Amino acid sequence: MPETTEHLTLAEAARSLPRSVSPNCVWRWCRKGVKSRSGGRVNLEHVRIGGVIYTKLAWLEEFGRRLAQADAEHFSQPEIEQPSTGRRKTVSQSRRQERLAQVERELTEAGI
Repeated sequence: MPETTEHLTLAEAARSLPRSVSPNCVWRWCRKGVKSRSGGRVNLEHVRIGGVIYTKLAWLEEFGRRLAQADAEHFSQPEIEQPSTGRRKTVSQSRRQERLAQVERELTEAGI
């Protein structure tokens, strides 16, 4: 198995993973990233050298950790019930406070 400091082609990186993925999938992780549960995107670190894209095992591990962390943050947020649909939606407390402040400003500007 290659060292963690050694550059890997995307095909080598795909083969090094415990689950079978294609080199094209690894390319998408580099270019487009993976959408986390909270809606943000997490990209795999990579470099382009002489027209070839490389990554490292350490970068693959960091990519997995960042994606897991983003998902964990999403699932640790409190859930609030949506009145119109009865569905539950996760909203961070700070986001909720920001939205409430925005609504208050709009009402004040409208003279309500």
